Amino acid sequence: MVDLGNVTLGPLDQSVLVGPFSLEEGDDTLWVNITQISPQQEWNFSYALLWWESTDGRQLGTQKVYGQQLGEIFRFGVGLAPVERDGRIYIAPRAYNRRWISIDNPPEWVLNFEATSGYTGTGTGPPAFGIRATLGTLANLANVRIPYEIIDGIAYLSTP
Repeated sequence: MVDLGNVTLGPLDQSVLVGPFSLEEGDDTLWVNITQISPQQEWNFSYALLWWESTDGRQLGTQKVYGQQLGEIFRFGVGLAPVERDGRIYIAPRAYNRRWISIDNPPEWVLNFEATSGYTGTGTGPPAFGIRATLGTLANLANVRIPYEIIDGIAYLSTP
């Protein structure tokens, strides 16, 4: 995993840049490991929204994250590689607990981020010809039926 460093969050922060991250060619999934650095006790003030964003938007989705002192890995992906591989990881704390906003000297939430990308798709594309259902009809570019038969899993064109 690539260490993206620490990010310090406060109750009034909106969207905070964690850092740039580029997916490798052909990768469709991003994993982000988040470890709570401080405070040293359980964080009970809020959660945060985390996402990877490219010039084409949030193509890998958004995750709701909580702080874990031992760390937790979050997976981002929708089964398709993003159009643009270069992007940035952002986090936005959600201060649902008014106590975090209203107390004097509210604690800061410090998180460490690591990320890596990979491929988790279900295959290399559609199955080979003759394996998937074809309904017994092929057509050429003029939409004229081309007769064929499958013998031992191989399609043979029939001559008219």
